[in-house]
Amino acid sequence: MKTIKNIIVTLVFLTSFLYASQNIIPSTLPTGIAVVPNDKKYYKHEDSDVELIYTKENLPFAKHTVSVETSLHKNYKEFFDWELDETLFVGLISSHNQVANGFSTQWPNNRQINYIGGTELVDYFSSTSWLDTLLYHETAHNYQLNLKTSPISQFLHSIFGNGSALSPSFFIVPNSMENSFMLEGNAVLNESWHGNGGRLYSGRFKAETILQAKAGNITAGDVYNTKLAFPYGNIVYIQGGFYNLYLAKKYGIKKVNSYFKHHTQDFYWPQFTNYSMLQAIGVDFEQSLESFADEYKNIPLVQAGGEHILSSQFFYSLNNDMDHIFFITNGSGRDKPELVVIDKKTFNIKKTQDSWHSGKVIKIDGEYYTQGSAKVSTTKIYQGLFDSEMYIKDKTQSKMIQGYLSDKREVYFDVPSSFSEPQLYIGDKFYAKVNSSVIIDKDDNLYYFVQDKKTRTLYKNKTPLYSYQGFYGVVSDVDSQGKIYFVANSESGSTLYRYSDSKVTRVSEADNIIEARVVNDNEVFLACISDKDYYYVKNSLKNIDEEPYETKLFFEDKEYYKKSYQVGDSKSLPNLKNSYNSILDIHYSGSDFDMGYIPNNGVIGSLNINFADPLSQNSANLFVTKDESNVTIAGLGYSNSQYLLNYTLRWYKVVEDSYREDLRDNGVIVDVSLPFLDESYYHGEFRVSYFQDYDTKEREPLTFSTLIYRAENYGASMYLNYLNALEFYAVNERDDNIFGSEYAYKYGLGSEFYLNLGLKYSFTNSNIGSNIAQVLTRGVKVTNVPDTEIDMDPSKIEMPSIRESIYLKDAGYAEIVFAKVLNYSKYFFTFPLSLQRESIYTKYRYYELNSLLSYDKSINFKINELTLGLRLSTVFLNSFEIPINMEYIYNDGEIYDSNYDNLIKNKYQFRVLLGAEF
Repeated sequence: MKTIKNIIVTLVFLTSFLYASQNIIPSTLPTGIAVVPNDKKYYKHEDSDVELIYTKENLPFAKHTVSVETSLHKNYKEFFDWELDETLFVGLISSHNQVANGFSTQWPNNRQINYIGGTELVDYFSSTSWLDTLLYHETAHNYQLNLKTSPISQFLHSIFGNGSALSPSFFIVPNSMENSFMLEGNAVLNESWHGNGGRLYSGRFKAETILQAKAGNITAGDVYNTKLAFPYGNIVYIQGGFYNLYLAKKYGIKKVNSYFKHHTQDFYWPQFTNYSMLQAIGVDFEQSLESFADEYKNIPLVQAGGEHILSSQFFYSLNNDMDHIFFITNGSGRDKPELVVIDKKTFNIKKTQDSWHSGKVIKIDGEYYTQGSAKVSTTKIYQGLFDSEMYIKDKTQSKMIQGYLSDKREVYFDVPSSFSEPQLYIGDKFYAKVNSSVIIDKDDNLYYFVQDKKTRTLYKNKTPLYSYQGFYGVVSDVDSQGKIYFVANSESGSTLYRYSDSKVTRVSEADNIIEARVVNDNEVFLACISDKDYYYVKNSLKNIDEEPYETKLFFEDKEYYKKSYQVGDSKSLPNLKNSYNSILDIHYSGSDFDMGYIPNNGVIGSLNINFADPLSQNSANLFVTKDESNVTIAGLGYSNSQYLLNYTLRWYKVVEDSYREDLRDNGVIVDVSLPFLDESYYHGEFRVSYFQDYDTKEREPLTFSTLIYRAENYGASMYLNYLNALEFYAVNERDDNIFGSEYAYKYGLGSEFYLNLGLKYSFTNSNIGSNIAQVLTRGVKVTNVPDTEIDMDPSKIEMPSIRESIYLKDAGYAEIVFAKVLNYSKYFFTFPLSLQRESIYTKYRYYELNSLLSYDKSINFKINELTLGLRLSTVFLNSFEIPINMEYIYNDGEIYDSNYDNLIKNKYQFRVLLGAEF
């Protein structure tokens, strides 16, 4: 055992700042968590069927939201032909959570969570107000998902809430099984008819849709699946949005929205997409999608020509100064991003691959930073400028920096005050309300757009220069003669225009331009979109007598569009009188009831009655469960994530024990975690758990662990691009102390080759000598059960080829893994399983095992294990990603049970592992 111990000790000293478990990928907020710990104080306001939750700083936006929601629900009740069966909880989240996103869900309640970080995407949405866009979009989701037209779904909901009863939850919430192509596409349609603009007004996205249609990529199999191909997530929002627009123009928005009502009637198998669409509009999904694709592929579109200088699978905004153009790219879409710097005079290109937070690049005193949003501490998510290691630059917190003046004053959007529209500041002084990103020229002049209803006006400083009808427009650059360049709609897409001497002309024939930067007064650098990637070219400037094209959508002539400019009359306005209390505001969120029958054992099943607050800071449940051993336990649980100290408490009592004397009467389970590091790509936490096992009266392990890691994952990479992780743990179990550590290292080698290294070692100070009666349940556990997120024993050693668990004095392994990702895909519409991609891998693991018994030499040796594996990344029922691993394992050791007569290890083994990400 000295071999493994020495390696671990050496690595501890060589890696002073290491980080976490292989299965942990850092994210802005963990799944299911709505707000950061130790968040600001919240207040609440009830108005009709809406409860608004907000902070003091968001009180002005709360007043606006109540007024909007009053009108919005009248519209959506009519347009979806449905009245919500639960109160809608609307959260306006504090400035400690600066995320450019929002979400809607039926769990734990009918709610939507709206974050404050919209200025990061000011040029993406083609809308006036970020907050209004969130409200229109997310509330559409609330209606889509809340719909339950089947009497059976309605009856089950009246008893079980949004839980489950002898079935998956989709019996009660059928549209939870709907694919994102329809959910998001329809929400994009509904965000766009309120006079606030929306993505359907963007020429960039129209061009993207045309190009996908021309390439033959708009088929039922391609769009109605969770697909890993360009343009990735845009498919469901953009192609889905334009498809819904096509249907709405032809059949009306009410009929398109009625799809979701018809879809819920097939509650028992809500995958009859063709039939639901046929009921809604008279044409099935496949036929209508084909007609949509045919219409768009016949729209003429000119693509920018010239030599493709660079390409990227994801797009991040261009920026420049007097001498250089700079931006972030990701050519493969699966590796670390590259900072690209182009010399305007020589056109030499310099690339620097690093751990960039992908976003618009800002240059300060020769150093490069990117705009973005990330955790900057254990309790705050801030937007600002991040360096190549994703550390936030001092004094840029809560600022979406646009650039700097020659006197070093920063020009930025103040994030906390920009929940609705960007509030532009210079230094510490408010400058103007704007509706686009800002360009700063060499003389410190500012250029930006301001939106007034459908009129978009180009400004130089505070002087309006030019107006046109539309919601889409991005200021690009200013040349040496003071001519201003901007991107706006053409008839078929998006192109480049120039403002000079009070006149606007088109300067490129291309319709697929996203952004541009001036190289000199005669040439321009263009960022464009194709059907396969974003590409970058240098073109000569043209002079075409054409102004921005007005995109006029059919509903602008409808009465409901004109009414959408008006806000409703709420009964009362929000104030600071009613505090939100995460404990007192816990609501019933649903019950889960399952039941089955096992021959010779009888009926088994469980009932969980769940409660939670709308911000997911607290949850509780009452439970009763009977397992296959005919033991029935009941109890209650409580979890709290409101504060930095995150904990879960469970108490249970055995209410039926089949006369077993070895069972515990009642017990508790405690799990407590305290993060101490959450910044950049680093995370660290302390964890304590205590578990009183009802099945083994003596077993009640107390576990302490410390975890620290660095983890990086980019784009669509199948595996982590980088991981460096270390965990120390100590387990006290029945007077035994078990100690150990685990180390994991992972590195992307490029071209989707990956290397993994792993070490784990556990040992106990127990010394039972020759007491064979205790060897069955004491010491380090070696088992074939894989690690899980709720595992209470980090000291166990996994050996997949062992058939039953054994307990040892010490055990450990060292492993090396090589993996190669392949990218063959096959998507189906009606067949329930599609293939995204796959990987092949080989793993070698070396074990050392030592028995607890002083005289036992049968378990005191070294084992070699070789695994050959195939991982299939599949999509089940068009939406749910399920990785399937098939492994062939060879193990050269021989392990016997305590009686020395039964071999409990397989020499050769084939196994299949399923892991569903629902």
